[in-house]
Amino acid sequence: MTNVQHSSWRRYLGLALVTASILALQVTFTRIFSIMIWHHFTYLIIGVALLGGGASGTFLAVRAWDADTLKRRLGKLVVAYSLMVLINLAIIGSIAIDPLRGGQIAHTLIGLAVYFVGLFTTFFLGGLIVSGVFTLWHREAHRLYFADMLGASVATLAIVWVIQMIGGPATIVLTALLTLAGSALFGVASGRRWRIGAAILGIGQAALIGWLLIGASLHLPVPGSKELGWAQQQFNTYPEYTRWNPVGRVDVLPTIQVKEPMIVGGISKVYLASDAFQRAPLYDLKLVTLDGTSMTGMYRFDGTDEDLKRFRFLDHAIISAPYHMGLKHDTALKIGIGGGLDILLARLYGAQQITAIELNADVVKLLEGPYREFSGNLAGHPSTRIVVAEGRSFLTRDATTYDLIQGIGLDNLVALSGSAYVLSESYIYTVDSFTLILNRLNPKGVFAWTRNVDQPPREMLRITALAAEALRRRGVADPASHIAIVANDTNTQATLLVSPSPFSPEAIERLRAWAESNAFAVLHDPLQRLDTVYAEYLHAPDARAFEEAYPFNIFPVTDDNPFFYNYFKWQNLTFDQAFTGKLNRFPIGNLILIVMSGFSLASAATFIVAPLWRHNRRGLRLPMARPMLIYFSALGIGYIFVQIVLIQRFTLFIGYPTSAITTTIFSMLLFSAVGSLLSRRLIDRSAHLRIALAAIVLAIGVYIVALPPLFQALLHLPDAARIALSVLIIAPLALLMGMPFPTGLRQLGAHGAELVPWAWGMNGVFSVVGSTLVIIISMASTFTVAMACAALFYGVAAIVAARLYRRVEVRLPGVAGAPVDVVEGVRG
Repeated sequence: MTNVQHSSWRRYLGLALVTASILALQVTFTRIFSIMIWHHFTYLIIGVALLGGGASGTFLAVRAWDADTLKRRLGKLVVAYSLMVLINLAIIGSIAIDPLRGGQIAHTLIGLAVYFVGLFTTFFLGGLIVSGVFTLWHREAHRLYFADMLGASVATLAIVWVIQMIGGPATIVLTALLTLAGSALFGVASGRRWRIGAAILGIGQAALIGWLLIGASLHLPVPGSKELGWAQQQFNTYPEYTRWNPVGRVDVLPTIQVKEPMIVGGISKVYLASDAFQRAPLYDLKLVTLDGTSMTGMYRFDGTDEDLKRFRFLDHAIISAPYHMGLKHDTALKIGIGGGLDILLARLYGAQQITAIELNADVVKLLEGPYREFSGNLAGHPSTRIVVAEGRSFLTRDATTYDLIQGIGLDNLVALSGSAYVLSESYIYTVDSFTLILNRLNPKGVFAWTRNVDQPPREMLRITALAAEALRRRGVADPASHIAIVANDTNTQATLLVSPSPFSPEAIERLRAWAESNAFAVLHDPLQRLDTVYAEYLHAPDARAFEEAYPFNIFPVTDDNPFFYNYFKWQNLTFDQAFTGKLNRFPIGNLILIVMSGFSLASAATFIVAPLWRHNRRGLRLPMARPMLIYFSALGIGYIFVQIVLIQRFTLFIGYPTSAITTTIFSMLLFSAVGSLLSRRLIDRSAHLRIALAAIVLAIGVYIVALPPLFQALLHLPDAARIALSVLIIAPLALLMGMPFPTGLRQLGAHGAELVPWAWGMNGVFSVVGSTLVIIISMASTFTVAMACAALFYGVAAIVAARLYRRVEVRLPGVAGAPVDVVEGVRG
């Protein structure tokens, strides 16, 4: 190998390391923000990362640094970036905000502004490094592009496991160290002092990682509106056990003693006023949270039937409703196990076979490992089988039928790396899922689900709508006779009961008597029409008309529009303080989307379009300017639309949201990189480019039609097989999508160099805008419509592509000399 070739490969490897660290930092911050704030704010990371990358390209174009200047400053940029990563770690470790506290709005806005400045500066510097490498060695653009995409794809695949091994804070420091290592391979000269400084910085970062790993934990601030933050403030303590994993961070707090058991829905006040409660012992309890929320409890239990009697307080909890109907419940399926209370509940009422499925493997490990003795070896009892799986995929491949299927307080507020792009919605809350659950019940079986009750009703009413629509799909003409709803005595939580068969009068009489004895409220009685909104909905002659007229979104969502928590209608957004509910008092998700959309447009205009307009308008006088801007804008928005929709689609297929996110992004980046390399050989004229773009449009159409039935047919396969198949399914489309962008850049670089900054800039602008626009379109319609929009954008690019190779003779004003023979072209 020649010295030149050796130097080139060093650059490729160095760029791959740098881009890997930048993307890894982005993913890590989304995970950390999911814990520190709420999952909605992971949008901030994505928007700022895209904005920083686009602004950096514009900055270089405006400043027009020559090669010597870039070489001198590249090392300094790397050191500055590495330092900013550490500064961001200090910022998030010291500045706490709580966006759900109305009285702290000013503090929250200031905190978010500080976050924004720190993150934007970091990703801006990272973008300058990458853009600088492409500028210095632009003749190797296709290979550099491949290295760029390869590094990012590998990082996407590996980062969640790195976080699991060393935790979020240590991973942030590792990304900074990785950038220093990658930059050392570029072979550009920096001053001796800068090299010494970089070496000292690297040693310091390595020492910091070691310090964090040895046990010097960095406690990230968690807002009091999240259960973990509340518990830390209430009991003045920090978690005694923390484990990061791809599903969510698991925290276990030290043991507390409680007189009144802490469970979903609480305990009846009738029981709390009784002598039996006064005689009851104190309960040893460890609180468990996932990403700071979804709190559950792990009770001390010695595993014996005698000790099980201590938990008779569950007779007075709405989560035990299905056990008070006199129906058979020998076989029970629990969706989610929390701290083991779900299993205790089934054991208490004599279930002979208990199957418990849990998405988070580390929650299961709590019961099997460090807290096995504390929890009474619940996981090892002969009657119990625990399966680590996503509920939907398990139900698809497991044909067993059950007397009872129950979910208690399951929600989807845990923010995965996939919340980075879409509102994190669960495919367990769709009509398709509820239909599958009903198919797994015995004829007289019961499906029980406990959720929040709001005023006016939203969450429980929508759960009811899902159940009613699932029954209609099974041919049930009168869903009202198959459904019962019981709320606790504070009307804050309720249990929905659904059966494939109409409930018998005997079962409902038992349920009524139990509810009355505990002062619980029956919100819907299948044998007697009550004066409640639930009964009004279930007896409505036209359910769709009722849903349309209702002030909130309660229509039954499907796999094509799984936004269960999207209650607030766009035309009816309000911040009425009279609304009640735990997290959906205000349309926080809608608000974040609106703010992020405005933020995206304003920031893109400020940091990308305005500088280009001020300093580089000359390129817009070229005849190919308009088609070029349309072309690159269409590619930017089209690519991000496809990526986000595929992430959501493959979340259903793969089952594990984070695995779906990493698999989809990895596959798209890797095969887009391969497409970039192939495009140099395969696309050398306008006809070839139009064919490639037409193939993308056609492929998107095929994916729209083929993915749902294909997933349904393959969902029964093992996890590893589904992940491997996902890579293969994504590959053809991603490979095609990697061709237009570098091809267009090559054309512009050769014949319209003054438009290259505009191409990068507009591509970045529409990527930023598209990242929120696709969510708005998906929420307002379906993923199918959003995917069709992506096909439309690529179709527009195909139309203007015909202009890219057209030769025209022009004279640029103010330019002396002969006419310029221009070949209109773009980069892709």
